[in-house]
Amino acid sequence: MAVGTEIGVSGFCRSVGLASEYDYKRRCVATGKIMYHAHIGLNTWDATLRALAHVVGELAASGHVLDRFGLCLDRAMSLPEARRDSIPRETGPVLSSDEWRAVGEQSLSQPHLGDFMIGTAASEENCRHALAHGVTTVGNLGQFFTFDIPGGGDDVEVTTATVGALQQMAAARDRGAVVHSYLDDGPAMQLKHYANYLGWAALESHIIEGMLGARLGHCFGGLVPQPAARALIALAMPQLHEPDAVGSMIYGNTVDYTKDRVHNEAVLSSYLLVDIATQLRRPTGHAINPVPLTENLRIPDATDILEVHQLGREIEREARRSADLFAWERLEAQAYEGVRYAHEWARRALGVLEEDGVDVRRAYDVLLALRRMDVRTLEARIDLRPPKGLGDLEPWKAQTSRSMLATIMRDTSVRLDGVRIVVASLDVHDLIRDVLVKVLMSLGAEVILLPGDSHPAAVIAAAEAENADTVIVSTYNGGALRQARAIADAVHERDYDGQIFMGGVLNEETGGEVPVDVSEQVRALGIRTVDDIAGLPGLIQPVS
Repeated sequence: MAVGTEIGVSGFCRSVGLASEYDYKRRCVATGKIMYHAHIGLNTWDATLRALAHVVGELAASGHVLDRFGLCLDRAMSLPEARRDSIPRETGPVLSSDEWRAVGEQSLSQPHLGDFMIGTAASEENCRHALAHGVTTVGNLGQFFTFDIPGGGDDVEVTTATVGALQQMAAARDRGAVVHSYLDDGPAMQLKHYANYLGWAALESHIIEGMLGARLGHCFGGLVPQPAARALIALAMPQLHEPDAVGSMIYGNTVDYTKDRVHNEAVLSSYLLVDIATQLRRPTGHAINPVPLTENLRIPDATDILEVHQLGREIEREARRSADLFAWERLEAQAYEGVRYAHEWARRALGVLEEDGVDVRRAYDVLLALRRMDVRTLEARIDLRPPKGLGDLEPWKAQTSRSMLATIMRDTSVRLDGVRIVVASLDVHDLIRDVLVKVLMSLGAEVILLPGDSHPAAVIAAAEAENADTVIVSTYNGGALRQARAIADAVHERDYDGQIFMGGVLNEETGGEVPVDVSEQVRALGIRTVDDIAGLPGLIQPVS
């Protein structure tokens, strides 16, 4: 660990008489307590603290505890402090020294820091601050492999900083440090089936636990809608991380929510029943994260978060009396076969890297090679047949791509032969972008995909340079109007006359607690907005 790095005890852990969240998790495992987590995505630390106090206070009145909360940070936190002003402001706080201290000192709930921490150019700086203030579960390793940040440094800088942070976490392992990795944010979600998803988890475990000596806690669930897959992953985790299995959290299913509240309540009940039941069966300290029912409409506020946590506690009552509904022996046998397969998959993955000249004894070399490698190419070269049944469990990204493609291709009137389209995501969300690219290419379009660290003006410059007919941009992180204005300015400056579409979550951070919808203002700039991605290909004008 870097000289002078301190390991603090958070206000929450002091309040429960423990030294770290890891110790708290182990106590929950021993006593059969289900942990709960809430993500709070407000714009400032002060607003976040007010929301947290409201949720914790109302739950306490009913005899419940919010064990931990995730602080949703601005992605500027992925850059060293001296460079944070180089990218536009988005949703979430950018922590000052005083706010770092306040995050750790409050005793309402244990803080969790995932996105834009480890895996970025600011990894060492962020990790040092987090540990010093008692935030001992720190991530998100999954983003190291897949996320690009504007101005965020090259592969060597990011890998060097990431390894430095992981070494800090390894040195603090006996004080409860846990590296958080959200599998759904990383390469695992891009693979063909959940057997390979577990294989990627085993590969991360080998690097972080086996090579670097840190403790790894996997997170999953946001992009895992199938109950069978959620159960499989949850039951595999304690086997994958033996003998010291702990998890960070199980994220609620975010991809099945719609704008229909009744539908969302049914989705919530389904995934929480599975998540809680598997934790009761094989506890790992994974905190359950019920996703607010309004997630598909807007950024949730304190009232939305409280509501879904109250519902979650009621669903826990049902889970505790419904354990005999699950075919545990079959599920556990399938998880066992999945873990055996996963370890072999990881071993073969290292063999592929070694064939390419990578020194697989050095964590830095392995991490850098994996960051630069296309995971689908790696998967093809491993070429391992999954256990019976597991190969049929298809991750959401592959499933969505296939489903969208089938839906769109049913309309034989839609063809985009010869249409040149520039596609860009102006933040870190790339799953829908990648699905769209596959669909457009299947319809005959020529797609120019820009990297995730592209700036709005650079998108129009690329469209002009590539003689593109159409530009498609997605954004989610509270800067839609600012980005749309930059695009409109670039269009005017370059006299670009192609079609421009913008989709995702079109909101803008305006200084309030949550961003506001700006779809109408975006349209006023001459940019077409898209609510339904499946209908987008039909809106694109074919080449005459």
